[in-house]
Amino acid sequence: MDANILLSKIVANPTESTWSQVYSTLNLYVALSLKSDESEENAEKDESMVSAGKELLERIQREYFSQDEKSLENIKKSIEEATSDISDKRRICIVLATILRDNLYIVTVSSSQVVLAREGKIGVVAKGNPGEIDAFSGKIRGNDIIILETEDFAERLPISKLSSLLDDLGVTEIAENLAPIVQSEAGGGEAAIILQYKKFEAGPDMVSDTKEQEKEEAKQTLPKINILKIALPINIVSFGKKKLIIVAIILLVVILLGSIIFERARQDTAKRQAMLVEILTPAEKKYEEANALLALNRGLALDELNQIKETLSGSADKLAEDTPERKKLDEFIGKVEGKIGELGAGSTLANQKLIYDKGADFTQFKSGQLVIVTRVGKVSLLDSSGQVKKEFDAKNSDATAVAENDNNIFVLGSSGISISTKTGSTKNAVKDATGIISIDTFGSNLYALTKTGIDKYAGSEFSKSSYLKNATLKNPASMTIDASIFVLDDGKIRKFTRGAEDTFTVSGLTKDINSNAQIFTSPDYSNIYVLDPKTTRIIAISKSDGSVKNQYVSKDLANASSFAVDESGKKIFVIISSKLYSFDL
Repeated sequence: MDANILLSKIVANPTESTWSQVYSTLNLYVALSLKSDESEENAEKDESMVSAGKELLERIQREYFSQDEKSLENIKKSIEEATSDISDKRRICIVLATILRDNLYIVTVSSSQVVLAREGKIGVVAKGNPGEIDAFSGKIRGNDIIILETEDFAERLPISKLSSLLDDLGVTEIAENLAPIVQSEAGGGEAAIILQYKKFEAGPDMVSDTKEQEKEEAKQTLPKINILKIALPINIVSFGKKKLIIVAIILLVVILLGSIIFERARQDTAKRQAMLVEILTPAEKKYEEANALLALNRGLALDELNQIKETLSGSADKLAEDTPERKKLDEFIGKVEGKIGELGAGSTLANQKLIYDKGADFTQFKSGQLVIVTRVGKVSLLDSSGQVKKEFDAKNSDATAVAENDNNIFVLGSSGISISTKTGSTKNAVKDATGIISIDTFGSNLYALTKTGIDKYAGSEFSKSSYLKNATLKNPASMTIDASIFVLDDGKIRKFTRGAEDTFTVSGLTKDINSNAQIFTSPDYSNIYVLDPKTTRIIAISKSDGSVKNQYVSKDLANASSFAVDESGKKIFVIISSKLYSFDL
């Protein structure tokens, strides 16, 4: 890609029937969308459509770079070859552009279009026709903004709406303005590349392609060679034949040396460009695949991006610094790092509401009942909006944890573990609670996490037994139970089933979990949730494969003391500075 080009990309998330993508490398820019064949089975649409889209991109790249001369006619021919096996071209929408010096070449397939913004004015300069392949060309000027748009993007953001969102901004700021609009209720076919030409050379307005214009532009693609000019003395005759021959030889030597230097520079440039294509092409493909994977597995996508960054960083030394190719590679590495940072930042906790402000230190949500407990042992049963349904005293001061099942509330405090029915009747269940860190329930059984293991209290008499088999804990901080027990131990999540440890690996973490974090789940939940006040985040981790599904971030979480999650109701309950807040999940 020309070092004078700045760009940003916008692409909607795919749907079952529509897939879109954007692609750029060197001086090639492509935005496309693909609609599935309605005759395909629904279960096969998504896979075949994504596969067909990726194959189409590869064919476009292969045909484009096989053309030695990048004239408009040849570029159009490469698109015709790449789409030759697609009988119904109304199913695809492509806009391809390439910039050679200040010449812009455009090829459209179906109703894609190109918008040009120049000196405060904006308009459509190229628009395709349904099912047809068309070509356009023209001159561009310094600071021109060029937007390559698929048909769905153009319909979503017509000129009247688009013009109000540019405001003399750079390509990055323009993309940040447009992306939320595109992603909101996107149909899947919206894709665009925003280019800014930074070479300040004047040129006439863009015009539609004609045969004569194509011939002229084809000539302009040939490299210009500047011949070194040498001033000779006015009185040539006085030199004599020998001197004239010497001057001619010197002149030929200078021209020969200049040609050699030029040819070496050209060869070096060609080698660097070939090396850049070799490095960038697979990396860009993996980057697009990682983006497509985001909706399915955020953690795996993040791991893929980190691998891309590591591979590119190791390849950077193959290109000399301060060359256009190295700058292009560094630009792409920066793009990957930016995406990693974006995913690492997570989602901001949304729709924060204060639902209880009369004092709270610990919370629990199981069996559809929201419970809060104060350190002095006061228990309040709330609905999801924070309205108090029942209050009573657990008669257990210095409370440090709470658990519940269908019928009872358990409070860990100075009197051991007290058990209270949800009507308020209270008795002591476990008198000696020395060393207990966390408690939870499964069915009618109570479980207690200690510094060395897990104790099980069964039946109405709460008879005690050891749960773990051939396993020891290092520095446990919190425990939660579904059919298995998950323990947060020394910053790692460990899983135990029937007392034996299972293999459980977390992938996609941007930062390690701190040793004082808390963990929460319920038998019917898809995810495990971790509150980490030190990094001000709540992490959602898949039970099935350990991948990070999301991170919810808020600086207020630095003061959080307890949390619970209502996964079916899509709510997170957090106690912050002795007040209970709810957030959207």
